[in-house]
This record gives sequence, structure tokens and C-alpha cells, in this order.
Amino acid sequence: MINIIVATAENGVIGSGGKIPWDIPEDKAYFKKITSGGIIIMGRKTFEEIGFPLPNRYNIVVSEKKNFCGENLRTAVSLDDALEIARIHAEENGNDEIFLCGGEKIYRQGMKYAQRMYITEIKGKYDGDTFFPEFDREEFRLSERICICGGKLSFCIYERCL
Repeated sequence: MINIIVATAENGVIGSGGKIPWDIPEDKAYFKKITSGGIIIMGRKTFEEIGFPLPNRYNIVVSEKKNFCGENLRTAVSLDDALEIARIHAEENGNDEIFLCGGEKIYRQGMKYAQRMYITEIKGKYDGDTFFPEFDREEFRLSERICICGGKLSFCIYERCL
């Protein structure tokens, strides 16, 4: 299953100057819980911001310019290439949970493939230069919302309507 996982502010901001504009431990823990054991696909800038392959996940970085390799780390030249690498890895390892985890370009290209979206909605507006794309609310239905931190944070799951 192809999933999108993202944290976004009310105004759609997901990044500013190549960085995430907030540091929310609850969101980091949620990301880890949801993606652990899965396959994650991210763009080069997102990978470079993190700085290392995330443990307990198979990491695929989409980059036309650089080649990243290592244990549980592969490079793909396009999102379609990354999805093919992920499918092969999933078949060989019995795990079909694929997560698109940024940045903006990966989300825009991957929206058409996503069957589920894990969206952390962060209360408030942030300054930024990277945004999560708008999506058709008729194509996806909200199946779960968990509010925490006094409503400052909502963990939402959207499922693609059949």
C-alpha cells in the first residue's frame, strides 16, 4: 500500500529554508511508530535535512544528481523508479507498506498513487517556502482524527474513496 505521511501547518507549510519549522516530539514519535518496519521514499533535500537513513526502515532517496547508498538505503532517479524499487523490496521482504515522506515535489507527484494519507495537522500558521499540496476532499475521506496536546495537534488518517 502506498501511503503519504506528512506534518503540515494550517496554511499548508511543511518546510522553511530546507528545514521543518517546528520541533514537536509527539509528531516525531508518531512518524516513527507509523513508518517503522516499512519502506520510506523521500526526495534528496528531505534526506539531506535528516542526514542519515532512518533506522528500521528501508530508505529510498529520489535524486537525479546524487547517489546515496548504504545499509537499507538506495537511490532512485525518479518517483516511478523509487516505487518500482520499493515494490521489489516489498516482494522480497514481505512488507508492502510504502510511505512517501517528502518533500513537496514527492507529495505532488505521489498524490495520484496514495491510497492512504497520515496527516499531522498542526494548529497555527508558520512562515515557510515548502507546502503540502491541496488534495481533493472528495477523493479522500477522513477515517480517523486523534487530537492531542490540547488540540494543538491532530493525527488524521485519510483513505482514498473507491
